[in-house]
Amino acid sequence: MHALRGSLQFKFVSAIICIVVPLLGIIFLWQGVVEERQAWSQVVNQARLLTRQIILTRQWVSDSQGVFLRQDTPGAQGGGGFYSDLLPTERGVLQRFTPSMITKQLSLYSYRQNLYRFRLAGIAPMNPENRPDDFELAAIKSFSQSENKEYYTLADHDGEAIFQYSAPLYVDETCLSCHKNYTSGTVSGCLSIHLPVQHVLDSLSSSKLQLFSSALALIVLTVLTLYFLVRHLVLNPLSTLETVAEGISRGQFPERIHFGGSDEMNRVGQALGSMSAKLREGRDRLEEEVQNATSELALANEELKTLDRLKSEFLATMSHELRSPLTSIRGGLDYLRRTETASDRQDYLQIMDKNLRRLVHLVTDIFDITRIEADKIEWNFGPADMSELVGEIVEIMTPLAEERELRLRFLSPGPMTAMVDVERIEQVIVNLTDNAIKYSPGGGLVSFVLLRGEGEFKIQVRDQGPGIPAEAREAIFKKFHTAPSSGHSGKPGGTGLGLAICSQIVRAHGGRIWVEDNPEGGSIFTFTLPARDED
Repeated sequence: MHALRGSLQFKFVSAIICIVVPLLGIIFLWQGVVEERQAWSQVVNQARLLTRQIILTRQWVSDSQGVFLRQDTPGAQGGGGFYSDLLPTERGVLQRFTPSMITKQLSLYSYRQNLYRFRLAGIAPMNPENRPDDFELAAIKSFSQSENKEYYTLADHDGEAIFQYSAPLYVDETCLSCHKNYTSGTVSGCLSIHLPVQHVLDSLSSSKLQLFSSALALIVLTVLTLYFLVRHLVLNPLSTLETVAEGISRGQFPERIHFGGSDEMNRVGQALGSMSAKLREGRDRLEEEVQNATSELALANEELKTLDRLKSEFLATMSHELRSPLTSIRGGLDYLRRTETASDRQDYLQIMDKNLRRLVHLVTDIFDITRIEADKIEWNFGPADMSELVGEIVEIMTPLAEERELRLRFLSPGPMTAMVDVERIEQVIVNLTDNAIKYSPGGGLVSFVLLRGEGEFKIQVRDQGPGIPAEAREAIFKKFHTAPSSGHSGKPGGTGLGLAICSQIVRAHGGRIWVEDNPEGGSIFTFTLPARDED
């Protein structure tokens, strides 16, 4: 599981937001839901109470077999009815109002004052005006099928929110005197009330806005308060601790460290101050020991440099001085080989010539490696065609290979010009070719490959020898390290200087040299040379 990254300040603020914001949000959201439920509960209770009053009024009028009103009074105007009963009296003609007519008159009074509106709706009304609408049909169906006592919904009427409430009307004995087709105890219709509730919705919206503002203010205040406390008690001391730690890493060791904010942080400061003092003492003691050791190492280094210089000078001088007597010995040996005719003496002279060549080769290698390490060699860089150079070396080395029954193969890829010291690069290729011939079994093949890379050439010498173990592939390019040779029972062959000289020459040209396994058996020695810009 990956650890969360970021500063402690960022993590703390994120934790506060993730904890406080949802918690307070849930609290205020629940408060808003409760207020909304209470508001709608009051609307429903208001509708229930109003419905109960109207039904009681209807019941009283029904029990009284109607109410007689003068036709010329305001209360008798605008109502109308499906039929009328008139009663002449000394005060004028009175008209009997049925429960339905009384309900309609009360609804007109309420509607004129913009309070609410209600009406009767019957299943089989005598008055066509009392036919139920869609809402009332759904209410009557609900009352008949599930015996519900109320049915309500929220609707939109000309852009105004209206709360529609309906209660069932049951048939009793008094209703049967007028409504002959009804059955006592059944649902004859419903009383529907339309209450304007736009003010309720506006009030709820205003309340929600106030709750949101209060919640936002409380969240911001809580986050800022907690952030200030933690910053003062934790973050600032930690920042001071970081500054002190960086100072200690730069060698500044304060004696007294005061964080402030809390006793715990002050105790941490005291412990850090004590540690700082001990580190200062340890540093001073270590610096003194390092200074003494450095002085001793400097003296030893100077002695080693002197010895190395003397060694190089000795080897260079000795190898140079050995060349003259060796040349004289070779001249005398050549004279004896031409003049002596006895076969036994010719054998001894051949042995002497072979060992003399080895000695000359050894002296030459020592002379070259000492001059390279002493940086006293003179490099003669110039453009050279590597294909032509390799071809000439193959031609020169072919007789030596044929003596060991080996074949040399080189397919020229065309001109490849590099800036090289021709003599030294020829020395590298000859050395690698000589090793390949030395270690390859009779009847084998030594091949040469030139490859063009990005800004460089690769020259490869591939043999079919015993190969070189992976753990020895880097060491063979060091001085005096030899690899097991072919045909000598695993005993090292050579002086161990040839590949070291090759490595130094290649590096001086800005290239690389390495060895790897040959898929066909044996080894592949590869070195690179920078290509000329025009190539």
